[in-house]
Amino acid sequence: MGRALKYAIITIVSVVLVAVLAAASLAFWIDPNIFKDDIEALAAEQGLTLKLEGDLAWQVWPNIQIVINGASVAPKDDAEIMRFEQAQLSVALMPLLNKDIIVQGISLVGVKASLSVDENGKGNWTSIGKQDSNTPETPTPADTGSQPLQLAIAKLALSNSQIIYSNKQTGQHIELDGLSLSGSDIQLNSQAFPLELESDIRFTDSQQSVEASIHLNSLITVNSDFNDIVIDDSTLNLSLEQKNELATLSVNSELNVGAELKLGDTVVWRLPKLSLIDTDIRYAGSDGSDIEISALSLNGSVIPGGEVSTITLSTGIRYSATTQAPIDTQLKLNSGLRIDEDLNAVNVSDLKLTAQVGNETMTLNGGANATLSPLGYQTTLTLLPSNLKKVANTLGVELPAMAEPNALSKVGAEVTISGDDKRINVSKLRTTLDSSIISGNASVGLGDSQAIKLALNIDNINLDHYLPPVEESKQETTTKQAETPSPAGDTEVPIPRELLNSLDVDAKVQIGALTANQLPFTDLLLQLNTKNGVSSISPLSGSVYDSPFTLDAQLDSRPTEARMLMKGSSKQLPLGKVLKDAAAIEQLSGISDVSFNLNTSGNTVAGLKKQLNGNIELSAQELRLSNMNIEKAFCQLVAKFQQETFDATDWPMFSDLKDTTTKITIKDGVAKIETLSSGVTKLVLSGNGKINLNDDSFDVVISTRLAQADQNEMACKINNEKLLNRDIPIRCKAAFDSVGATSCLPDFRVIEDIAKEKAKEKINEKAKELIDKKMGGENGEAAKQLFNQFFNK
Repeated sequence: MGRALKYAIITIVSVVLVAVLAAASLAFWIDPNIFKDDIEALAAEQGLTLKLEGDLAWQVWPNIQIVINGASVAPKDDAEIMRFEQAQLSVALMPLLNKDIIVQGISLVGVKASLSVDENGKGNWTSIGKQDSNTPETPTPADTGSQPLQLAIAKLALSNSQIIYSNKQTGQHIELDGLSLSGSDIQLNSQAFPLELESDIRFTDSQQSVEASIHLNSLITVNSDFNDIVIDDSTLNLSLEQKNELATLSVNSELNVGAELKLGDTVVWRLPKLSLIDTDIRYAGSDGSDIEISALSLNGSVIPGGEVSTITLSTGIRYSATTQAPIDTQLKLNSGLRIDEDLNAVNVSDLKLTAQVGNETMTLNGGANATLSPLGYQTTLTLLPSNLKKVANTLGVELPAMAEPNALSKVGAEVTISGDDKRINVSKLRTTLDSSIISGNASVGLGDSQAIKLALNIDNINLDHYLPPVEESKQETTTKQAETPSPAGDTEVPIPRELLNSLDVDAKVQIGALTANQLPFTDLLLQLNTKNGVSSISPLSGSVYDSPFTLDAQLDSRPTEARMLMKGSSKQLPLGKVLKDAAAIEQLSGISDVSFNLNTSGNTVAGLKKQLNGNIELSAQELRLSNMNIEKAFCQLVAKFQQETFDATDWPMFSDLKDTTTKITIKDGVAKIETLSSGVTKLVLSGNGKINLNDDSFDVVISTRLAQADQNEMACKINNEKLLNRDIPIRCKAAFDSVGATSCLPDFRVIEDIAKEKAKEKINEKAKELIDKKMGGENGEAAKQLFNQFFNK
């Protein structure tokens, strides 16, 4: 038994020695180059033309190793797509017996790959791997239930390589030059291994060119099923420059990342570490503008389903242009971020964003929640009050000129915004605008329904503070009127009918106190509704100079010519203050009740003005007409009639009207004074005339009447009774912007009328004397009556 065992052991050892010697003999005695043709033929079966240009070398013990010294690869009957200077593969022999692959080394040197797409969109690599239709398919071996393949690579190296891609369809050209990839102890056993990648990248197309350089160092862990990947302590250094006709963009950055990826029915990922260090970005525009983002730093993590992670960001921004001195801004961001495990819900908490612009700091605080399915979001933001005017000046933003030097010195806001795929809601709005507080809410529909709802409440606001300053003029009022721009400049402004027809607006605005054009409004209420092409204001109400007013208006933009209706009224309206502040008109002052009912149509402002129709009624106890003296005009006529010298000096440049009632009818933009009843001193006035809104002029004839009992209270003495108890016409005619002392003049034709009456009376007296003398008695009286009837015709 012992002897048999001895012979058995000797036999086994002999077989092993023979096997080893046989393998060694293959390595030393068999030249691998004799297999070149077989290897090239095998590649041809895969649609490849493989040329092994250099010698092959191999070894068997202790590792199986093969070295290829130069080769090129091309699709069958096509141009070369890849070549390399040397390829080396080394595999441990003994682990192969257990179906474990332990790669001692993989090395590729001088790889040159050229990939291209032709005009038809076909790549030069698409035929690779396609077998001839007559070649039978190799049957897939049945699953034997064996252990998964174990892979380990002791050393991996790719060096001095280049990949070129060009696409004739898109005009794109990409080059990876100086490409190198290295790693060691690469195993699929959840053990970390280092990997390093480096390359220069060039990209061009018809619109831009990009040059970049990347350098990546990372520790990677992969399990045997290749579905659990961990990237740890990964550092990416990037240098990039992009150019086009408009600008040049350059980036220098270092990115540190830690990532975890699990592949399965769903992809689960985590970014335990995300860090951007000392990143510089510069945008240099061809127009001379220049934006520099310097020392950009970002730190944080993103862990779906985990706890809230902190995100911090800081950077400096500098902007300059050919006409703008450099502007420096510092930004800082701190926030909490949480994403749910399903990547459906996002929560941003404790958000604080500060911007240091010059000497002014702007701070935004808030938070937000959002879901993707169903879509929903809500954010609450607070902008702390800051001097917006200083910020704008520092940023080189030219604001319109404003009358108040301190306007926009305190601007802040609080707002909550929420919504979904159907509507955006703005609630809890509270805005600080200098000394004003604006609060309210709004909503805007999305999709087919774009309805807008708005409710605003303003405690007080002076709009004049935010308008250009009024130029103080030292000239006379007439000069100021002459310098007032004519409304004709707006004549061709079109009515935005298409916009009005598409709007769906329901708005309510309440203002406690409002100053506009120096007019002090209080308790303002505006209710606006626009839908289906009909816009209604019902009402616009409030008080101006403590005079209550109300206005209702409607604009129908559906017809070819838009139609407008307006009606309104005011009690005890101070006309002088309103006209002076609103339109710089100082010719009329006093307190009056006003009511109007107007309508018009047209497609432009000019058309609406030209086709204005309706009526206006005024009732005032006291009115004053400036630059016009009706009593002076009356006395001027008296002096001429009585053939006296008229002294035009020392007359006041106004007329005070008592108990005035006026009814004005407007037709096609021309206002006609139907009735005018008033009084000046002891003159009783009545009249009619026209006010043309199209050319801003008026032509009014005022009839003055003086009773005999009142003649002593006039500034001029009346010696002829013919001037008493009769209508003396005064004609007032001028353009609104040129009213002066000569705008109201007497109609001297009345003197001719009086002379005719006097001649008629003398003829009548002579005739009566002649009849009495010739006929007398009853026949004489009959003749007088007959004469009077004939003469008065």
